[in-house]
Amino acid sequence: MLAEVLYDPSGSDTGYEFVELVNPTSADIALSGLRIEAGDGAGPDRWTLRWTGGADDTIRAGARFVIGGASVTPVPDAIVTLALQNGPDAVRLVWPDGAIEVLGYGEIEFTEYACGAPAADVPSGMSLARIPDDAATGSNALDFRPASPTPGRANQPGRDVSIEPGSMVIEPPQPSPGDFATLRFRVRNAGRAEIAPDSILLSAEAQGVPPAAAALPAAVGAGETADASLAFGPLPSGKLVVEARVTLAGDESPANDSDTLRVRVGPGPLTVREIQYHPAAGEGEWIELRNDAGLPLDPAPFRIADRSGTTGAPREGSGTIAPDSLVVFAQHRADLLARFPALDPARVWEVAPWPALNNSNDATGVADEVRVIESDATLSDRVAYSATGVPAGVPIELRGGAWWPSLASAGTPLAPPVDPPMLRGAFAITPRRLASAGAPARIAWDLPWTSGYATLELFDLAGRRVARPFIEMAVPARGERALDTSSLAPGVYVAAFRARPATTGGEPLVASQPLRIIGAVP
Repeated sequence: MLAEVLYDPSGSDTGYEFVELVNPTSADIALSGLRIEAGDGAGPDRWTLRWTGGADDTIRAGARFVIGGASVTPVPDAIVTLALQNGPDAVRLVWPDGAIEVLGYGEIEFTEYACGAPAADVPSGMSLARIPDDAATGSNALDFRPASPTPGRANQPGRDVSIEPGSMVIEPPQPSPGDFATLRFRVRNAGRAEIAPDSILLSAEAQGVPPAAAALPAAVGAGETADASLAFGPLPSGKLVVEARVTLAGDESPANDSDTLRVRVGPGPLTVREIQYHPAAGEGEWIELRNDAGLPLDPAPFRIADRSGTTGAPREGSGTIAPDSLVVFAQHRADLLARFPALDPARVWEVAPWPALNNSNDATGVADEVRVIESDATLSDRVAYSATGVPAGVPIELRGGAWWPSLASAGTPLAPPVDPPMLRGAFAITPRRLASAGAPARIAWDLPWTSGYATLELFDLAGRRVARPFIEMAVPARGERALDTSSLAPGVYVAAFRARPATTGGEPLVASQPLRIIGAVP
């Protein structure tokens, strides 16, 4: 029986493809005259011979026989360049007595290329494996599943546990030095029997971190997965390679029991300082970063990614970044330099493909996430930002340890943030007399806390509320923003500013300022 086929290895296919046969009977079977053929599903009757069994080729009782390239490990029983095609295509066995077995994969158009419904076309690096090993329903779709390649071994051992590749994450993604973090990953029961609770030992280790271990409390059915977590720490500053492992008594495939994850603890060498995610003057999106490595830094090896996983590399720029200085990664370098002609072109790099940043929040209150990734795939910095309270076209910047809208309407690329104005009181409007509705005006505040929540309302002299420029917006201790008066009629108004601390323990603040609009409404 066909047991497993690897037709699209990771990287180059040459030398790594294989076809595996299994003999489920109690007698040896001669393979002399057996033909392995590849089918081209693009048209009918397109079968090409790939291998013919010789007089000495025999598959022993209960054993497996692998036909494949010279790079397959362990060495195949028969070495041949198979040159199999990706789906929709097929592989078939043709026996000297006329018996035929067909495995089709992908969206097959012609029935000759599949037995029943075709199997799924698997991702690169995965094989199509008969699971369980004795499956024989008469349907490729039911008998064959995507699997990690196991040439010469059972496709579904009796007892096997593994860590799902790519499932391991650490929370928070960039923990602080000295803190504990939670390591999370998925455990798969790749065997035929259910695994009882507390039978799987979870463990994790990294240099300079005390080992962590715990038993998985859940039972895991055959072919099922379970979520696993470990508290891990305290963590030292810098880069860590964390190895997680699952251990099960009697595990028949220990090669898939571990996985590793690169973790950055504390700040990395290149950190995000300003983000323009919704430009209004055609300059494109851009991200300002600072060299915190303490020595000159080449930005070229770094990558920028968004929450969707789109990752871009700097491709146009020159020079290194001096310690504690800034660089800008731009979506459109030429447009950004045209918008800000005073910028140093050597410190502006175009990134492609650009990871387009979202302009509005999702249900979690996050618009997007900017990630800076080093050449070895370690995280250098990560900023998950909210679009709430950010005026159109205004970037956000790191100021006072938190992210706020820039006080400069176009942002401050390659420059530090603008300092908030010094006030004589807690709240001010500038100017307080406007020639007409819609004329430029700004509000500023100075709170007695590190941050807070503020509300601004406008009332007429009869005490009627006529506008709410913002409601319960998170604000820094000192800040300012534009005031939109375009909807107001000429007259005198009272602007009421209310604020409360972001944490408990402080008294709310209330302040007011008069505002007069003289001219007619445009």
